[in-house]
Amino acid sequence: MKFVMNRHTKMALLVAPFLAMIGWVASDIWVESQTLKNQLYTLEAEAGYCDVMAKKCILHANDLKISVYQQNNKTVLNSTMPLDSATFFMVDNSDNARPFLMAVDKSPYYWSHPTDFADVNQKPGSKQKFRIIAAIKGSRYIGEFVSTTLGSKI
Repeated sequence: MKFVMNRHTKMALLVAPFLAMIGWVASDIWVESQTLKNQLYTLEAEAGYCDVMAKKCILHANDLKISVYQQNNKTVLNSTMPLDSATFFMVDNSDNARPFLMAVDKSPYYWSHPTDFADVNQKPGSKQKFRIIAAIKGSRYIGEFVSTTLGSKI
């Protein structure tokens, strides 16, 4: 039995692979453009509490984790993804925030800035509210936490 194709069927079989390839590339470009749009994520304390002085403060949102700790007179942020910018705020009892624009320390994974966090929160039981804003490719990660000093430094 001989199968005969008309010219429309032949043309469809010839064009179909190219159309499939163009559709695949176009969908990939569309998905990538959707992920680059500005999005806002909320950072949460991984252990349910933060102790910056004891280096026990890990914040997370989706795949991003940020460790906040005090090293000498600097507050340090260490993230699992390279950050574009980071801002650390110390908030007093009347909800006034003092901003500290963090600077790249060793790489875009490490950010630090001199603060008086250690002076204020050295004693066990002392509490300090802080806020963090981190930016990665147009998306913002924000969080507000209370650091409670439970014991001495590690």
